[in-house]
Amino acid sequence: MKLSEKLKIRANQAAFLGLGLAEKIRHGQSINLFSPGFRQNPHRAFADARKRGPVYYSLAIRAWWVTGFDQVREVLRDPRFSSDVRKFPKRADAIRKQIGDDAFRLENFENPSMLNLDPPDHTRIRRLATHAFTAKYIASLEPRIRIIVDRCLDSLANQGSFDLMETLAKPLPAIVIAEMMGLPETDHARFQAWSEDLIAGTATNDPDVVVRAQASSRALIEYFAGIIESRRGDPGDDLIGQLMAAEEAGDKLNTQELYNTCLLLLVAGHETTTRLIGNGLYWLLKRPEQLARLRADPALLANAVEEMLRFEPPVMATQRFALEDMNFHGADLKKGDALFIGLAAANRDDRAIDRPNEFDIGRDKVSQVSFGYGIHLCIGATLARLEGRVAFERLLDRYPDLSLPDEPEWGANPFFRGFDSLDVRGVQQS
Repeated sequence: MKLSEKLKIRANQAAFLGLGLAEKIRHGQSINLFSPGFRQNPHRAFADARKRGPVYYSLAIRAWWVTGFDQVREVLRDPRFSSDVRKFPKRADAIRKQIGDDAFRLENFENPSMLNLDPPDHTRIRRLATHAFTAKYIASLEPRIRIIVDRCLDSLANQGSFDLMETLAKPLPAIVIAEMMGLPETDHARFQAWSEDLIAGTATNDPDVVVRAQASSRALIEYFAGIIESRRGDPGDDLIGQLMAAEEAGDKLNTQELYNTCLLLLVAGHETTTRLIGNGLYWLLKRPEQLARLRADPALLANAVEEMLRFEPPVMATQRFALEDMNFHGADLKKGDALFIGLAAANRDDRAIDRPNEFDIGRDKVSQVSFGYGIHLCIGATLARLEGRVAFERLLDRYPDLSLPDEPEWGANPFFRGFDSLDVRGVQQS
């Protein structure tokens, strides 16, 4: 990264802090994504913003926040809101200018994954990718997931304390998605590291982190290019092979779409589950009465996973853009306006959810939007739930006395909620 680009990032950071202060002076509060207070408890900031209405304008980021449960679901299914920033010339040109003459990054911007596409392209790519995520196939993975979890825990032997993230939460979903894609076991550590770099670069003012994220993105694309090229003529029957061969109504994934879909599925396929496991265990250990209830009634496990997703979702927000001028629940939106869709905020909306700030694994109805809503609902949601359920089942069965020796530190990324490490104490039952 050029020195001028690093200086620009630093300048943007200073401007952000200044605007955040102005927002706090004007409104009495601010959704300051990079403040220590937000990092420790973002839910308070979302609740304060929601008091001003379900759609709130943030001076700090020059964008709207949607924080109400009903309004979040409405935006995510309303065709007047777009996921594709390329439809807005001013925004798209600014991004192209920032990219400059980096042909690799420019090509990726011009050919986004389905996460950042609208119909009909989104519909076409998602339909082809979904072939590999049928409910029957995902259910068939449970015995293998159970073996992987047990192997992860076996590696601990008789250790009295361990880092849950490094031992189980990170490797489990990485191994599962890699095996689904037919990737060599020797490569697991590499693409897990690349994935973590990519996530770290999604919301940061640190130039060095941005550089690492860009390098890891390039490395992953080149990695998949090599894998795919080696399979030309004999794609195999794993997930990558199915994507290469997938055809429906005359549609196929072109080369760039294939690379980007593989990258998206790899990263999303384990980052979400990693945080689900870490966040979920943290709250079980912080609420021992809930942990005792789950141990006494294992049938609550599936419901407990839903409550974990609601209470502390792995993904805090997603983004949309207004396709037209409109008044949306009192907010006067202009075409091209950016909206941050607060998934975590919606999950704790007291107008839609009873006792939203209580962690209750026995909740009669768990309403949450942690996997999104509408046409962009996460295609890996069923897999993440299965991995989470099996992980907690085996972990709690093998460790009857888990505890937190110290209060862990939340990760710095404001959009992906979780821990880089989570030390827990306990001895495996022989």
